[in-house]
Amino acid sequence: MAGNTSTVRLISGDGFSFIIDKQVAEQSPTLKNMLDMSRGGVDSDVAFAEALTNQIQLPEIRGRTLEKVCQYLFYKYRFVDEGASDRVPEFDFEIEMSLELLMAADYLDC
Repeated sequence: MAGNTSTVRLISGDGFSFIIDKQVAEQSPTLKNMLDMSRGGVDSDVAFAEALTNQIQLPEIRGRTLEKVCQYLFYKYRFVDEGASDRVPEFDFEIEMSLELLMAADYLDC
């Protein structure tokens, strides 16, 4: 994958791979910084490897959890302009996933 494509591959710690739109991934400030070509070093010509490959390894996040994170990022992207209106549906997830989702959300700042 080249650094300027419109999709990003997120890879979980257990090897599952999710390809999502770059604009959707950038709903997470952490992922956005990793994909920013102007970041990653003292010299502005240096970028994070993730920005060059559009591939991000997330070894601490399991595939099941990363799948739900991808769904949430799309949900956030889709409803970002709606605010707190009644048109925004609830984001559902299994209660058993709460701790893992909380830890992933904390790391990804989303």
